Amino acid sequence: MVQNVLRGKRPDIFVVNSFGSGFQALFVFLLLPLLSNLRGIKLAELSGHLNGGAECFLNVGESPIDCGGAPFLPLLFIFINMAFNISLLNLVKMSSAVVASLTATSAVPISIYILSLPLPYIPQGAELSASFILGGMVLLTGLILYNLPQSSKESKTD
Repeated sequence: MVQNVLRGKRPDIFVVNSFGSGFQALFVFLLLPLLSNLRGIKLAELSGHLNGGAECFLNVGESPIDCGGAPFLPLLFIFINMAFNISLLNLVKMSSAVVASLTATSAVPISIYILSLPLPYIPQGAELSASFILGGMVLLTGLILYNLPQSSKESKTD
């Protein structure tokens, strides 16, 4: 069936990723009763948790927890996550999987550093250890050195 659909062409990475994400969402939804039970939430309480989450997301009703920033912050997270994933998929298309892997790896210390700063919804900020800073610098230096253009020496054959 796949051969008939593709007709000898390579599958587009966006299509493959979209199907993967769709099936991931489907199976999380199907396994939600089992997964919630593992977290100690009984099946009878699951609908209450889902309703409470929807009310908090839509910022309606009386919520016992602070839902400040909803739905702006969750939608901002989704938008930034999609932009990051699309950027990585384009990077895989244009370069190699090694470069994409190094880039994705460098995103972790960069995002930890950004989230350690005092931000509007995270007013305290966090203190980062010297070993974290050193490790992040080594990682980013390695990524930069890997991507620097290398001079190609022509070998003479006699």
